[in-house]
Amino acid sequence: MKEITKSYADESILNTLGEYAIYLRKSRTDIEAESKGEGETLARHEHILIDLANKKGLKIGKIYREIVSGETIEARPEMQKLLSDVKQGKWKGVLVIELERLARGETMDQGLVSKAFKISNTKIITPIKTYDPNNEFDEEYFEFGLFMSRREYKVINRRLQRGRIMSVKEGKYVGSVAPFGYDRVKIKGDKGYTLRKNIESNTVKIMYNLYAYDDLSIGDVTRKLNKMGLKPRKNNEWSVATVKDILANPVYIGKIKWNVRKVVKIYKNEKLISTRPRNNDYILVDGLHEPIIDQKTWEIVLAKRSLNSPPVTHHKVIQNPLCGLIICAKCGKKMKRRSYSKYSKEPTLYCDNPKCDNVGSKFCYVEEKVLEGLKKWLEQYKFDFKKYLEKINYSKIESIKETIASLEQEAKRENDKLLNIFNFLEDGTYTKEMFKLRSEAVSQSLTQINNSIKKYKIKLLQEEANKNEIIVPHINNLLDIYSLLQTPEEKNSLLKTLLTRSYIFKNREINKKRF
Repeated sequence: MKEITKSYADESILNTLGEYAIYLRKSRTDIEAESKGEGETLARHEHILIDLANKKGLKIGKIYREIVSGETIEARPEMQKLLSDVKQGKWKGVLVIELERLARGETMDQGLVSKAFKISNTKIITPIKTYDPNNEFDEEYFEFGLFMSRREYKVINRRLQRGRIMSVKEGKYVGSVAPFGYDRVKIKGDKGYTLRKNIESNTVKIMYNLYAYDDLSIGDVTRKLNKMGLKPRKNNEWSVATVKDILANPVYIGKIKWNVRKVVKIYKNEKLISTRPRNNDYILVDGLHEPIIDQKTWEIVLAKRSLNSPPVTHHKVIQNPLCGLIICAKCGKKMKRRSYSKYSKEPTLYCDNPKCDNVGSKFCYVEEKVLEGLKKWLEQYKFDFKKYLEKINYSKIESIKETIASLEQEAKRENDKLLNIFNFLEDGTYTKEMFKLRSEAVSQSLTQINNSIKKYKIKLLQEEANKNEIIVPHINNLLDIYSLLQTPEEKNSLLKTLLTRSYIFKNREINKKRF
């Protein structure tokens, strides 16, 4: 929402002893009209109401300009000020472009507005009609007008939500701000918007490649990006939370998602507040835009994120060798280990979902079955590990090449910035001080990027030199050393080199048996 910087009425001409006030607020229709270039709404409405006041000989004491959009009175600070002044009987009347501008939201808000104007005997003046809240017919007309405006608001809102969902299902982008790596562009010959890749997409590629192929954690990726001199859209440095969100966003493989966080209203401390809890029943469809990340890289990132480090605090260690690997086959949640040290019982694995009836099992039985299953798989499946490692090595080389190409594009962009800074100095746009400040910042960023390019080129040479020297490990022997490992953490790390997840289902009949 743009702030009004120029008012039609000069504040100095407002009579401090004026008996009337003006209230200005934009509607959703006004905002849409402004986006099409139809001019500033509040200034136009102010013009109309000042002319109306002059014709009627009314002295204006104050203008309340609502520059934020809000459904409730609580979300509109100027409306709160107006109602406070009205209750104190400060104004004989309030000029407004339409009756609905005062209260179109909740029925409770409409009642507050109606009561405040009636008790203080404050008139409501519009270009069409003047309402006297203590006149029986005007009061009925006023209440009926607010009721109809509320109904119209609901109809428009439902139509708008249906339109958004239809647009999403058509693959259009309905968000107001494009994700990092994209620009929001109008679809030619059709309504709505889609996304177009921009120079930021290079950073997105680097981010995904670092996480997928360089065996780095999200924190490591964040630090690496900052060290490279790659910057986010607004801040100077990346944060772990932002990188985490980008790595989890399917928009980068050409998808559109909607209603992941639906707005839910709840009462808290006797106040109605809006919350945005995660919604599992969201829309995910193919978008019209070009993906930045290929499907293979996305699946690697998704698999790696699903194996997040277990929730162990800094002063504790992993006690469960199967931590993060055993999934409940009925509800999909990761199963947890429960120890019974106080009662001299053996630990068990159980699903902590209160709605799930999958039966828990003794931990030692589950561990035994997992190891037995892995041994059978290794015996039956002729696994060509050399080809697998060659494939992984090839993916790493391609990832490094892609990262170098993206960094070189970033370096070109910084060089272009530097050239523009010199041009601005020559044509007098920049002073010497401004030139020095800007050129030093860009040069520093360019140096960081060039240093990163050199490091990746050295890494590329090393990977290419080693691609024919891959040592094939004896994978069959890995499980033989499992029992020799000293800690659950070591066992957990070993299992995760072989196993992504294992599903367990157990009913009451099985529970009567050993397992």
